[in-house]
Amino acid sequence: MKIIIGSVTYPLANGVTTSINTSVDGFVAAGHKVVIVAPRYDGLGKIRPEHFPVSSSEIGRWFMSALHKKERLFSVTSAGEEIEKIVQDFKPDAFWLHTLTWAPNAFEKAMLKSDRPNVLTYHTLVEDYGRAYAGEIGAWRMRTRSRDVASIMDAVIVPSQVIAKRLSLYGVRKNMDVIPTGIHIPETAYTKREIAERFHFPADTNLLLYVGRVSREKNIVKLIQMTQPLLQDQKTVLLLVGPGDLVETQDQAEKWGVARQVICSGALPKEDTQKIYGAADAFVFASQTETQGLVIGEAMLAGTPVVALYSPIQPEVYPDNVAVVVHDPRQFANSVKELLANESHQKILTTKAKEFVEDNFSINGMITKQIALFERLVK
Repeated sequence: MKIIIGSVTYPLANGVTTSINTSVDGFVAAGHKVVIVAPRYDGLGKIRPEHFPVSSSEIGRWFMSALHKKERLFSVTSAGEEIEKIVQDFKPDAFWLHTLTWAPNAFEKAMLKSDRPNVLTYHTLVEDYGRAYAGEIGAWRMRTRSRDVASIMDAVIVPSQVIAKRLSLYGVRKNMDVIPTGIHIPETAYTKREIAERFHFPADTNLLLYVGRVSREKNIVKLIQMTQPLLQDQKTVLLLVGPGDLVETQDQAEKWGVARQVICSGALPKEDTQKIYGAADAFVFASQTETQGLVIGEAMLAGTPVVALYSPIQPEVYPDNVAVVVHDPRQFANSVKELLANESHQKILTTKAKEFVEDNFSINGMITKQIALFERLVK
């Protein structure tokens, strides 16, 4: 088969990019051909043979920058022609959309003009993103976009049952394929001493780790607020690994008197990031907008205990027997403190958590289901 993929956030460091790369690796290994179409990002270029960057929008660049976002949009004037040329040359058997934008973009328009099967993977709770940046009007717009786009697809892939139920509430009246993204991390990890030297904190400090975008929709301010009681004693640091609103985050930490205990690394290479998990004493998470939360699974696979605020995906992604699930934000710091003081509980959690990820989020299982879905549509 020949599959053409479209995303406006590829190849930025995020869960969508991870999912796309995992799928492409699996499809190519199985003998299929894939093309990835995305807006051109300054300084990134073509990152793999299957990647075809096209013109990005200058207006979109300004708009996203105003929101402190690095994401780009397809150029309105040029990207359509460039994508059409790629489609003509590649002659795909199916189109695969990975990013839902507030209005139809150039890739979406190209796929809807084609008579080939169309597939959407619904990675992101865009309703919550719309609300975070444009209030209830933004939330309404992204709900209606989700319903309208999903309803005209030949197939919709979701990473969890909770997202399938959310789309049903929006008015999507079709069966959806629940296929979680497979998770894998390097076998070796950094030591805490190596990370302490790298980020300049004492090696005997408790290291709390967060990985992901450092942004409003990830509830980062809430995470700092909840861990503040631990950070104030200066025996604990919170390491935030990922791109985003770093200056705003450090300003907030300064306001709460814990700026020296909050470390923002910025974006790091993927394997480098994944090797940090094993050095942490606990992985902490507060996002309420996840569809799967890949970083939680990565932390579990690394043997790092997880303390996470309850969210809609919790029962499927971090059940109570594999993570410390906090329902009351006021108890978050106490939950972390109690876990760090109880080594036997840590060992029980991490053992069960690793088994849980291996059983439920295997890459082979993901690729097998995805290929079967596309073969069914193409035939």
